[in-house]
Amino acid sequence: MIDVCRRFLLLCLFAGFSLSVMAEEVQTRLLLRLETGVDEAVFLRGLDSRFGPEFNLERRLGHTLILSFAPPLPGSEAEALAARIADLPDVMYAEPPGPRMQPQFVPNDFFYPDQWNLFETYGIDAQNAWDRTRGNSSVVIAQIDTGILDHEDLDNARILPGYDFVSDPAAANDGDGIDPDPTDPGDAVVADECGAGSPADDSSWHGLLVAGVMVATADNTLGVAGVDHRARLLPVRAFGKCGGDFADILTGMSWAAGLPVTGVPDNPNPADVINLSFAGSDPCSPAIQDIIDQIRARGVVLVAAAGNDGMTDMSTVLPANCEGVIAVAATNRVGDRAAYSNHGTRVDISAPGGETGNFGRDAISTTHNDGPVTAGNDIYVSASGTSLAAAQVSAGVALMRALDPDITPDTVASLLINSAQPFPGGSSCTTSLCGAGILDLDAALQLVSQSGSAVADDGGGGGCVLAADRRPDIGLVLLLMAILGIRLVRRSSL
Repeated sequence: MIDVCRRFLLLCLFAGFSLSVMAEEVQTRLLLRLETGVDEAVFLRGLDSRFGPEFNLERRLGHTLILSFAPPLPGSEAEALAARIADLPDVMYAEPPGPRMQPQFVPNDFFYPDQWNLFETYGIDAQNAWDRTRGNSSVVIAQIDTGILDHEDLDNARILPGYDFVSDPAAANDGDGIDPDPTDPGDAVVADECGAGSPADDSSWHGLLVAGVMVATADNTLGVAGVDHRARLLPVRAFGKCGGDFADILTGMSWAAGLPVTGVPDNPNPADVINLSFAGSDPCSPAIQDIIDQIRARGVVLVAAAGNDGMTDMSTVLPANCEGVIAVAATNRVGDRAAYSNHGTRVDISAPGGETGNFGRDAISTTHNDGPVTAGNDIYVSASGTSLAAAQVSAGVALMRALDPDITPDTVASLLINSAQPFPGGSSCTTSLCGAGILDLDAALQLVSQSGSAVADDGGGGGCVLAADRRPDIGLVLLLMAILGIRLVRRSSL
């Protein structure tokens, strides 16, 4: 589909004119109101002879008449007809009733009413965004995390075969080092296991928390709804007991992007976006920046959490401090900076990360497991953190890629920034502390659609775009293709 689009664009450029391939929605009705005192019956009898179509009075809405006409007219012709009728001195207004509308998609997931971050004023406006696209199964979200667990609210058909890059068997906690199984065995530790004075801690199941925010199955009456409903998740395990070694993390990032990694089969499902819901304290070294540059050169978008230390200096927050990485801070339910969120001039954008308290109603609902050490039962929790804010941005990028598979990392970042919702007046967040604003997913998708190359589920975009609901003048297209010697390439679309 994309190759075809490129060739049509070449046709437009070289032929020196614009080739329209869009079929307009047809209209069969007009809304009409006559001036006071006009004889309705006399007026209507004269319409057919004056304007061509056969008009019939279908119904009245107070003083407004709904007229049907035949034969149907394309939208632009119906608007022209209405304009001619509206110019008559007896007419107050005449216009087509507008495009066919669709009901807004609202998931039926049990905890969806608690997912304020998806639809409230200072949420990400996912509910409106889903009427533009709910995602595409050809898009891959990789998450570099503690691995993945089965869960009733995750669709196994959308979970790709990932990899485990925790190289130290003791930290891996699964009996070996690097292996092709990204299952999270748990990262519980006892006191002093991660260094003298370090506390005991239960397993975090962090990867499952983040996965639920991004891709939990929507509209299945269970649990929660993820931001993207069709993208596939690539779980890449790089964290075990006591955290993750950055060499393992970089290995996982590289493999996820499709770069070759010694001793490991190439990734058959390279990522479109890589979620980095973690933070460490170190500058972005030249070697780390070089690997990030190599990943971005493959068209991969990198999204990183700003971290949860409440700091204003982001220069030592790795990997969010690296160039080309979208750094995400966390806001709360009223649009203020979440107290724990790192902030500063390095932040690109914010997204809801929630806050504890208020019986969990101000946190982010997602998937989890109740096992303190090893995996137990599927549960749902309310959690908070920049990890969850970054996850929403990553899933939002996946929706943007569903509309335009070829959108570049730089363009993604620019559109996210330009479409962000401004922080509320009096907020503890400003553009110098928390980035451009709060993620506005519907506005971002609208900008993608307006950029001219969108190919949503049912088509989209502008310029020379072929889509399922468009009807090209095939004869003219073939003639121009023959003149320019352009071959049509067919590509399947999921």
